[in-house]
Amino acid sequence: MNRRSFLAGTATAGVSTFFVPRSLKAQPKLSLRMMNMETDPNTVAMLKQAAVDYEAKRGIRFEIDTVQPAGAFMKLATSIKAGKPYDVSNILFIGDVLILARDGGLVPLTPIIDKIGRDDFGPRILFPMDGQVWWYPYDYNFANLFYRKDLFAQKGLREPRSYADFLKASQALTSAERHGICLPVGSGPAANWLTFAFLWADGFKLFDDQWKLLMDSPQMKPKLVKYLTFMGELYKTMPPGMAQIGFAENLSLFAADKVAMAAYSGRMIHHLEKFAPQLTDKFGMMAYPSSDGSRVGVNHGYDGWVVPKGPHSEEGYKFLEWFLSERLIDFYETLILHYQPTRWSVYEDPRWKAHPLVKKYAWSVDIMKGFLKGATIGSIDTEGPAPDTRPAKIFEGFVFPEMLQNHVLKNLPPDKCVEQAAEKARKLIA
Repeated sequence: MNRRSFLAGTATAGVSTFFVPRSLKAQPKLSLRMMNMETDPNTVAMLKQAAVDYEAKRGIRFEIDTVQPAGAFMKLATSIKAGKPYDVSNILFIGDVLILARDGGLVPLTPIIDKIGRDDFGPRILFPMDGQVWWYPYDYNFANLFYRKDLFAQKGLREPRSYADFLKASQALTSAERHGICLPVGSGPAANWLTFAFLWADGFKLFDDQWKLLMDSPQMKPKLVKYLTFMGELYKTMPPGMAQIGFAENLSLFAADKVAMAAYSGRMIHHLEKFAPQLTDKFGMMAYPSSDGSRVGVNHGYDGWVVPKGPHSEEGYKFLEWFLSERLIDFYETLILHYQPTRWSVYEDPRWKAHPLVKKYAWSVDIMKGFLKGATIGSIDTEGPAPDTRPAKIFEGFVFPEMLQNHVLKNLPPDKCVEQAAEKARKLIA
């Protein structure tokens, strides 16, 4: 058959797929999974659009599985242990990251970090372990204190700088209409994050330089006893049910004018903008005070991206590289005052600086940025001489929230609460 006869025949009969080169046949697209624990609708929509753009660019589909932050660690850890890991994920708390890394569940992201340059990152945020950086931290997410400036002014109060001043302020602000403050005391991540920064301001250390537990030591036990005693009195100025509240209730109680003070990150400002605009010119922000007024502290809440180890780790890694290069500012813009940047260069990025909320709340941005140099930055899972899973186990074991509950809910003496907590901590890290 000559060429003309062949073409004439195929015009009427169609060409069999037998003649189509294998490379030209439609190949099924690779479909991967991303776990996302940022539940804001704008962030979810942005991530879905990023997935669409990436599929158009690389031909690889990412399905977005959005979960609640409180359950993100267990869901990610379970997927890894089941042999069906997510291909890329964001996650709360460096302690959780280090646990997954030590168990062999993560791909190190050191090349990404070093390509950016470690000097571009702020203090206490990379937490390398075993010579590797295991995540890309995208926000500091500091837990700080929000307070009603108008109510403080009515009572003639100033920002408290000691336990005693803080307690007096909360007592003075407690009335039939509202309570002084809300702080979670239940056994959960919300309490770990929002309730213990008083201790970092007070110079508390969980371990010494040789990894000796210090909770019940002569140096640190008095600090814990003083803190528990203070919290026992402060608890009387809180609404009922603090043992059951989580992340969201701190936002809603403050926005609903049910409490005069609450702990949270920059997300509080977005929440007020949306649900309580009448309060957006009536709030202030401050760090947690120490017992004697000499220092202030904030609690780390850091969020970051990780790449779980699995059959498609390379593709997850490539997606994260692309996302950080092409979509990071888009991501920040979805909740710009909550996602406090971890890199100095982002604070100078023209798009980031031009955002309307950054301009409107420039004073709050200055306060949050000031925490990087002017406050003691601490958290349970970052205690110790180096990043390690030991403090992470104490964090995940909810040792500190249970110690607090034993005093404020069960009325156990503070010293006994500390001793029981130290005993549990030693068992967890044995």
